[in-house]
Amino acid sequence: MIDSLSKLRMPGATLITRLRVYDTPSLDGQRGGTPHVHLVCSELYYVLSGTGAVEMIDASGFSRVELEAHSALLFSPGTIHRLINPHGDLELLVTMQNSGLPERGDNVVAFVDDVMADDAAYHAAMRVTTLEEACRRRDRGVEGFLHLKAACERDPQAGREALAQFYGQAAARTAPLRREWGAVVRAGALHEAETALASLTALESGDTEYLHSAAHTLIHAAQPSKPGFCGHLNRYFDPATLNVIYTPEGTKA
Repeated sequence: MIDSLSKLRMPGATLITRLRVYDTPSLDGQRGGTPHVHLVCSELYYVLSGTGAVEMIDASGFSRVELEAHSALLFSPGTIHRLINPHGDLELLVTMQNSGLPERGDNVVAFVDDVMADDAAYHAAMRVTTLEEACRRRDRGVEGFLHLKAACERDPQAGREALAQFYGQAAARTAPLRREWGAVVRAGALHEAETALASLTALESGDTEYLHSAAHTLIHAAQPSKPGFCGHLNRYFDPATLNVIYTPEGTKA
């Protein structure tokens, strides 16, 4: 049973986080978080309390979705998104695919071209240790987001071209991380899917022995909160995914 508990993880190796969205104004006067994109992970926002919105840019252009209590918004990789918290009361429960990837760089901020095109400038702009630095990164991301939004509103083709350029820059900036990302997915989501298929195979043969290793654990949100991309984060860490140690070849040690 102890061994079973040590292997217990979130369903599908997802990550959940409680998020209090930033309520300070950015460059355009709107209060909220940092515009960013995930290259591999889908994400779901569930509204615990308050109201707000998500502004998004994808291949269809710019859009805005209003959020109210108990609504949920699901979006896929490639969606550049920005949380808006006009009344200062927006709190979310965030579910993220592939626990361990956002913590390892699958969260590219929508900086302007000069920053995105240069490794040193990009990593310097991403580095955050204080709330003040997080707000500064947020504002720089809003600057790039507004440039992309303007391109989309000027002409659909111009918007698609600007988005394609940003996607290419984001891929280039995260290229050194790709091997480790693969190891995280194999040790997390892929392992969970393979375990489910193995359980089906066992059931088909009448074998229910694996059910005797059932386990449970109570997960508390990490305290205190820390400044993240969109607000103050309290993560429900998934140690089975986040604490994996990798060899230089990118395989599980």
